[in-house]
Amino acid sequence: MVRREGLITVALLEMRDCPAYAPLCADAPDPWTEEELAAELEKPSSRCFAARLDGEPAGFACFSLFDQAAELETVAVGTALRGQGIAGALLRTAFAALAEEGATRCLLEVRCSNAPALALYQRLGFVRLARRAGLFDRPREDGFTMELGFAPQRE
Repeated sequence: MVRREGLITVALLEMRDCPAYAPLCADAPDPWTEEELAAELEKPSSRCFAARLDGEPAGFACFSLFDQAAELETVAVGTALRGQGIAGALLRTAFAALAEEGATRCLLEVRCSNAPALALYQRLGFVRLARRAGLFDRPREDGFTMELGFAPQRE
C-alpha cells in the first residue's frame, strides 16, 4: 500500500524503518524508542503507517485494530516538519486503509495541553467523548478521549 498526497507518500511502516522513524517522536512527553516501535510492529493487531516528504522520513502513526474499532496509539511528525500537513495526510490515508479492513471508527486519547493535536483531530472530524483525570503519566496530566466515525465503504 502506497498512497500519495501532494509531495507526501504514505506506506506501511516496516521493521527496517524503525531506526529512521523512532527519532521523529524524541521530543514527545513520552516518546517511543526504536525498540518499542519495533515491538509494536510485531503485534498482530497493530497497523503502522509511515509518511515521507520528498522521499525522507517525516512521520508515522500506529493504530491497534480490534474488530470494527481502530485506536490511534501514537502519531509523530519530525519537529522541523510540523505545520506542513503531514500528520493530516498521514492520518487520512491511514483511516482509509483501516476502513478498507472493516474499521468503522477510530478512538484516541490526547493530552488536554496538546493544542496542536486537538486542533488537528477536530479538523479531521473527531469529537470529544470525555475528559479523564490523570490519564497520562510522564508527566501526569488529564486527557480527552475522542472518536471519529468512518464513512461506510462502497462496494
